[in-house]
Amino acid sequence: MLSVRPIKLGKERYSRVLTKLFCLIFALASLHGFTIKDSFAEPSARPLTVSQRAHVSRILSYLNRITTLQARFAQTNPDGRVWRGTVSIQRPGNFRFDYDPPVPHTLISNGTWFIHLDRELQESNFLPLDRTPARFLLREKVTFDRDVELIGLRRSGGLIHLQILNKEYRDMGSVTLTFNEQPLALKQWFVRDEQDNQTLVSLEGTRLGLKLESSLFEYVEPEQEDQDQ
Repeated sequence: MLSVRPIKLGKERYSRVLTKLFCLIFALASLHGFTIKDSFAEPSARPLTVSQRAHVSRILSYLNRITTLQARFAQTNPDGRVWRGTVSIQRPGNFRFDYDPPVPHTLISNGTWFIHLDRELQESNFLPLDRTPARFLLREKVTFDRDVELIGLRRSGGLIHLQILNKEYRDMGSVTLTFNEQPLALKQWFVRDEQDNQTLVSLEGTRLGLKLESSLFEYVEPEQEDQDQ
């Protein structure tokens, strides 16, 4: 019977573990000609034009209308390995990334904690959700003017790319969100960490507005799951 023991992260490990976990998730979906080399090279915020501000306003309205989202994904890691799985999001506060076997990871946000469960190592890591990049997309009202900074916007090939940075943890790297322009839809994330590691994820068959069971976002230790079965 598998036992998972929660790990309390020391200060010296916090930055490294946080970056590793989010490189598992926030990345880029189907490339559509947008390659790694096309990404914003250096964080440098510039004043937005009137047209750009209109796009940002439209994107914020779109994000704030999302209540639930579920999709399959194919994730290409920095070492070239491809992991597949299912992502479920329920705003505000909740998400779950289930990786297909043999990948042993499950990632859960329950509105308070970001939880990484590694069944192979038989351990779990708990991080405060408010100290992770996910908080800005999962909060009740998405904005770009609180704890994240919009540092780049560009359009190409029918796509809109937004690059954001966590104001408090600027050394954690940046996240680029990519949207299909017509019809507006979240297509992809691109993560570049402080070591310039880059992770890619393709969303497939995205569904919005479906009913998700609250149990999806509850953390249950594996031995409890085994006893229930």
